Amino acid sequence: MGQDPIFPPEIMIHDILDLMTCPSCDGDVYINTSPREERELVDETMSCLRCGACIPVKGGVPRFAGRLTDQQQIAESFGLQWRYREEGRFEQSTLYGLSAEQEVDACFQALGITSADLAGKTFLDAGCGDGFLLRLLSQYPARFVGIDIHSSIVRTYEACRPFPNITIVEADILRPPLRHLSFDFVWSEGVIVHTPDPKGAFKSLSGLVKPGGKLYVWVYPSQPLSIYQRVRDLLVAPYLLPRPALLFLTYLLALPIFLAAKPYAAWKRRRGSAAVPKSSVRTVAFGLYDNLSPRYQTRHTVDEVAGWFKEFGFSQLIQTGLIGFSGTKTS
Repeated sequence: MGQDPIFPPEIMIHDILDLMTCPSCDGDVYINTSPREERELVDETMSCLRCGACIPVKGGVPRFAGRLTDQQQIAESFGLQWRYREEGRFEQSTLYGLSAEQEVDACFQALGITSADLAGKTFLDAGCGDGFLLRLLSQYPARFVGIDIHSSIVRTYEACRPFPNITIVEADILRPPLRHLSFDFVWSEGVIVHTPDPKGAFKSLSGLVKPGGKLYVWVYPSQPLSIYQRVRDLLVAPYLLPRPALLFLTYLLALPIFLAAKPYAAWKRRRGSAAVPKSSVRTVAFGLYDNLSPRYQTRHTVDEVAGWFKEFGFSQLIQTGLIGFSGTKTS
């Protein structure tokens, strides 16, 4: 954090063009302003050379997602979640209980890499949220891209704006405006389960990985269910609640869940488990909101997800947690 820029802004603009395509026709896109005239995209437009589609750039963010009527609730749901976090209503210094150091270590462990493996590479965070992981990784000399459809994407852009090797794009992971075989690492944690087609999202992301590159996904397990998933099932359709009511409900439930889990977390720490997330009522409330607010939430088995990796040309699978998998693209 706070490191000297690795990529000058002018190069950043060209990098956007190198990695992007039109999601409708896969044509090349260009910026309707010379990068020599503007040091960064603010409120310009991009266009497709093949079909002529116009892609607006609002608040510094290229808007490729358009009107996703089937995912509008998801976009608004997560947009509010990340806005609430920025406003201090949820955990601040941690994400899902992990500190900055734990988050980076967990990423490297899941991909089976070290920081040296990032040098000169391209890294996509598909479903980047508020850009927490991207900002942590930006200290390394790689090119980072974050895509998401949530309605607070401008806040993500502003948070990542000081780091010129990060590009934020509003895009649907089912139809990403990114070139095939263009990323060395694709990371998607707890995202494809909130789409109407998880396997289709996996297939879409797998096509972005270079041969020899790595893809990581984390999904909800079908068994055993977490306390958050059990609460969601008991409430049947909590995502239909008005957002202020849902926020209140998450805090109403968070305190007893936090108090019940506290002795177990303390026991694990006494046994020397360094990876135990740091819990708080705000962390539990964040996790509850994350589970209860989106319309879509699918659950999967180990065999199912491992089968996706094999079907789409990945080997050397690494499993972390219940159903977190990374694989190396071989074909």
